[in-house]
Amino acid sequence: MLESAWGFVRRHQRKLVITAGIVGGIYYSGKMLVNRIVDMQAASAKERASKESIQRRFDQNQRDCQFTILALLPELSEQVLREVDVERLIAELRAIHRPPTPSPKVGSGGYGDSWAGANAWSASKSPSAGQADGTDSAMESAEDHDSSNTGAATPSNQSIGAQEDARTERAGSSVDEPPKRTKVEIWEDIKLQSFSRTLIAVYAESLLTLLVHTQLNMVGRSTYLDSVIGKLSDPSASQISLEGRYESRLSMADEQNFLMLSWWFLNRGWRQLMVQIADATNHCIGQLPLKERVSHRELAALFARIHLRLRENGLVQSLTAILLPLGDANVGDYLASSHLSAEQVFTPAFVRLLDQMRDVIESTDFIYVFNSCIDRLTTQLLETLQESFPEPVPQAPVPRNPLPPTVDGEAAPDLDGVVREFEAFSVSSEGRVVVAQLLPRIAREGHQILNGVPNHYLENVSASREVQALSAAVYTAEDTAQ
Repeated sequence: MLESAWGFVRRHQRKLVITAGIVGGIYYSGKMLVNRIVDMQAASAKERASKESIQRRFDQNQRDCQFTILALLPELSEQVLREVDVERLIAELRAIHRPPTPSPKVGSGGYGDSWAGANAWSASKSPSAGQADGTDSAMESAEDHDSSNTGAATPSNQSIGAQEDARTERAGSSVDEPPKRTKVEIWEDIKLQSFSRTLIAVYAESLLTLLVHTQLNMVGRSTYLDSVIGKLSDPSASQISLEGRYESRLSMADEQNFLMLSWWFLNRGWRQLMVQIADATNHCIGQLPLKERVSHRELAALFARIHLRLRENGLVQSLTAILLPLGDANVGDYLASSHLSAEQVFTPAFVRLLDQMRDVIESTDFIYVFNSCIDRLTTQLLETLQESFPEPVPQAPVPRNPLPPTVDGEAAPDLDGVVREFEAFSVSSEGRVVVAQLLPRIAREGHQILNGVPNHYLENVSASREVQALSAAVYTAEDTAQ
């Protein structure tokens, strides 16, 4: 039996060798394939863990941006509301409508003299001021009541002399007082400042959002790279490779000084923005009558006209000067506000971050995201103001007389009339509101943009895809040493 088996082997020796080689090769290849799959799974798990870590850090960074903006908005809001004080103008307007408080009666002619002075001040007002805003009736009724009270008092000769002395004293003391403004002038200021304050809030909140997102994402990327390098005992021999050259270790002082750059925009830069917005607003709506009735579409066109005016005046080109202190005088102002010296602040790491941030602000991506934020907030503002306009009511078709019958006894179709009826029925009449009635709501929305709780405007602009994309681009940008 052994001889037969050995003979079988000798007869099929070549086939058996080839078969053994194939089987061994398959086994070895399979083992290598399994090891390769295991290595690939380990590498994939490691890469997935790294991406998840970066994603968690990025998401946390965006939440930090949101909280930081909410913490900085009150400081900006306080200054905006103080500089563009629409409420003070409204109180000044109400003071004109409110009748003067009579002074205590002194002698026999004090009461009559106090109301006589009020009548003299009311008579000095030009009649056109009252006619312009439709408030003549209230003023005239107050004046008639004052005249009747004055006529009822019959002063004696002594009281007449006292009245003359009092008038002389008041005339002398009123020389240094500023002249009182008319109601029309106050209403014009309310119109301009209502639009200006709301637009300042829109632009300032957009710029503050982009500024904070840029700063925190730049610092977040440096912090992440520092943490990665800190965990590696030998970075050159590790499997983690950083794109470009990187100088690690951003000090805490450099990070704080870099984040403190937002002080410039919150206290100085927004005022440059205010000047440009006030100029554009005055140019676009300065001649808009207060009694003009506008539709929602026309109001949107007014805002679009102001945006276009700002872009034509070079607002985009001045964003760097608005967001960052440029020039020796501005840098000195920034350092003096924080009681710092140039040697303490302008370290190589700080200068590198400042140059990178300036490159981001001057990039086309930043400008595109800024314009998209303005459009997004303006659209939300107009949607909110839509509530102030009445619902459009479709016009009923006007009945027309039938045409005379033709020779065959049938009426000829009036195609032109049918088209006119269809156009009149399909085009609804837009609801219109007087401009003066829109001003309180516009001013209130400017307050809501800065101080709303919850702030839906801030949530809208922070959650936009453009802001998230800019944040991701800054967070993953190549950080090269300058």
